[in-house]
Amino acid sequence: MTARRAAMLVACVALLSSAEGYAAGAADARVYVGVGRADITPLTGGYKGGWACSCAQALGQHTRLYARVVVIKEGRRKIALVAEDLSFLGAGMVRDAVAIVKRRGFSERNVIDSATHTHGSQTGFMNFGTYNSVLPKSGHLTKFNITNTAADPTLYSFMVRQLAKAIARADDDLAPGAVGWGHTDLLRVTQNRSLEAHLANYGIKEPPGTGNVNQDPGGYRDTIDPSVDVLRVDRLRHGRRVPVGMYSAFADHGTVVKPTFSYFTADHQGAAERVVEATVRRAGHVPRSQDVVNAFADSDAGDMTAGIVHNGPAQAEWVGRREADAMMKAWRAAGRSMTAHPALDLRWTRVCMCGQGTSDGATDSTPVIGQAAGAGSEELRTIFYDEGLAREGDMLPADVGPQGDKVQSVRESGNVPQAIPMAAVRLGNRMIVSIPGEATVGVGKMVRRAVIAVSGGAGIARVVIAGYADEYLSYWTTPAEYERQHYEGGFTLYGRTASLVLRDTLAELARRLVTGKPPPAPYAYDPNEGVHPTGAGYGLGAKKGKASMQPKPVGRLGHVAFSWHGGANGLDRPVDRPFVTVQRRAGRRWRRVADDLGMQIVWSSDSNGGYLARWEVPLSARRGRYRFLVTAKRYRLTSRTFRVRAAALIHAVARGGRLLLRYPHAVIDQDWTYRPSFAAGGAVTFLVDGRRFVVHESRARMFAIPAGAHVVVPAGGARDRYGNTNAARLVIR
Repeated sequence: MTARRAAMLVACVALLSSAEGYAAGAADARVYVGVGRADITPLTGGYKGGWACSCAQALGQHTRLYARVVVIKEGRRKIALVAEDLSFLGAGMVRDAVAIVKRRGFSERNVIDSATHTHGSQTGFMNFGTYNSVLPKSGHLTKFNITNTAADPTLYSFMVRQLAKAIARADDDLAPGAVGWGHTDLLRVTQNRSLEAHLANYGIKEPPGTGNVNQDPGGYRDTIDPSVDVLRVDRLRHGRRVPVGMYSAFADHGTVVKPTFSYFTADHQGAAERVVEATVRRAGHVPRSQDVVNAFADSDAGDMTAGIVHNGPAQAEWVGRREADAMMKAWRAAGRSMTAHPALDLRWTRVCMCGQGTSDGATDSTPVIGQAAGAGSEELRTIFYDEGLAREGDMLPADVGPQGDKVQSVRESGNVPQAIPMAAVRLGNRMIVSIPGEATVGVGKMVRRAVIAVSGGAGIARVVIAGYADEYLSYWTTPAEYERQHYEGGFTLYGRTASLVLRDTLAELARRLVTGKPPPAPYAYDPNEGVHPTGAGYGLGAKKGKASMQPKPVGRLGHVAFSWHGGANGLDRPVDRPFVTVQRRAGRRWRRVADDLGMQIVWSSDSNGGYLARWEVPLSARRGRYRFLVTAKRYRLTSRTFRVRAAALIHAVARGGRLLLRYPHAVIDQDWTYRPSFAAGGAVTFLVDGRRFVVHESRARMFAIPAGAHVVVPAGGARDRYGNTNAARLVIR
């Protein structure tokens, strides 16, 4: 064999091993799985994405923001399923990131990258400047950015590198394993915020704000997408399966935490991610050295929200815990159908929104924002709504071309993507389809029906929607929803029938996948808009930190603070590791209790280098001596010790013949952790006709009230199982 032929053979083998070819892999190939993550939290002081409002500035951090990755490899095929704690993301950023890990076998064709759609993440990194805009708001009229909307090169470069790092870490984690799908439904958490537009799918026309869920033929359930889909991922370790996480999908806007909370936050998705990861780690006895990841991809959440009924970070944690419970239910169900040999295949293409025809008329080739979009959504109205310039339901009396009855306000040609990527992935008996933006539940149903129609006969049982994936092109509404011109219809940019292009393309990808045919040729298009990573970086921060305020004694559910001076705008915070930790003295050692990778600590940093960290003490925190520990990039700083004590925070409430111990409600934006409404377990001392009578409960919420003519619960007489008591005396009779 000549040296040239040998080199060609090596090159061919390398190409085959990294390509996303369309021939079937080896029949006996087993699946390899890996998980990883990387910190994508930026500096403080910037605006938060999603809200596009000068009222939404991030002065600190509530939760770290991450890119979480699950890599699946079987034979020659490999796919990365990614979820990032972002409001949206661009195809250019994904393309630049996968270019860094190209030699590992990744490209834009086999990476499905979804945003969780938290509105508490950064803005200023999108390739197309429209999505970096910040509008003024009443009370914030001097702060906005609608002209200089180019991507911040330092932020963009940071996010590209961190996304690549997350994929590489998951790829490095690859090991033999098994995967399995689980499913459940989650009800009474979300609602359809554009109900009247949704009802139009059934020929029901109601003005905005006047519809009722009972008008839907399927009732409340049909107005939302309750589907919780979970891909369980286990690794083989020393002869046993060790769970390392999941890829999950559920439709829910990341808008429970409002702009008035001035911290970066992953919203309810951040709580669901963390609760699941901690629960899986405990349940699976996962070694500390092994990461556990819940890559939570938002689904068809265009009109789905928990953010109207629920408000603030504490309620976001409650919503996230409900989501986590459902995900764990699906995860356990998946454990009964794990396989080491799942079917794995994919098809990808890019489609131009170029005015093509559909079964219901042509799309537009020019993207247009409608006047109704200017009103904002129910979670946050805009300055145009405040000034009476825009309302949901603003529409023309008759259709005008592809844009239908939309009152055309802004023509966005060149400022948003003209072409969009889409993918269909077969993994076992599920088909994952990617949607580049915010699809309503109506569009989600339409896409699922079309995909299952062409793939159900090939063994596909369910279709999983990965929303906000690989690109962002605002909203996707059904033609009927569009014609009602709610917020989502106003932001459906390419006209009344745009969603039919989405439906038809995904169905065609699925059809070609199950029949073994290659995908349609992708439209030649550069999604970067001239934006690429540079060598720009954030720097190392201050060399030293100096304490400026020491913590004081605190009771449970109270806030304790420590402040110091260092580098500006959070520059001292290290990436991928804790910055602020709370420790408890245990004998001669200090033990970690909480850190800023979790949900109990918030910290802020201003342009002068002033830092303030606060810890919300849990109900169950042990009494004793504590301290703050700051581990910056270049310095280490400890606070003076402070004491945590039990608190007289319980309010005893009599209901019939039972007593409940109620905890104080979290104050919106002032408290940031979930607490239950009532204590579960404890002891209550009753004074019954002058005699003491004690009732104990181990886990129950209700305490039986003894019989007697005069029954009183004295101050301090009601005690939960952590030692917290009631401050006020309660006379029952």
